[in-house]
Amino acid sequence: MKLTKEEIQTIKTLLKDSRTAKYHKRLQIVLFRLMGKSYKEIIELLDCNQTTIWRNVKNNEEFGLDSLLQETRGGRNHAYMTVEEEKAFLARHLKATEAGEFVTIPYFRLISFLHT
Repeated sequence: MKLTKEEIQTIKTLLKDSRTAKYHKRLQIVLFRLMGKSYKEIIELLDCNQTTIWRNVKNNEEFGLDSLLQETRGGRNHAYMTVEEEKAFLARHLKATEAGEFVTIPYFRLISFLHT
């Protein structure tokens, strides 16, 4: 990796910014590589693996620092139920609980929820 004072200063500034805290490890990886640290040294310092280092360095080289400051993890689609939908869902299970089919939800908590 080419060492540029501007890149190093930008990374150091981002590392001081709490708004980028969740990306600090990525930034540290790139900073350490710019400073000439080996993969082994970075692995020991940051407790990460070689693939993580390679991926972050590659992303920085190809797409710049902005690529390190983006959320890349997938996640569950946030499909929440409305209160009415949740009550209807739980009502079906309440009947099964009363019949002795389910014992995972304490009966009194379910009843108190449905009556609120």
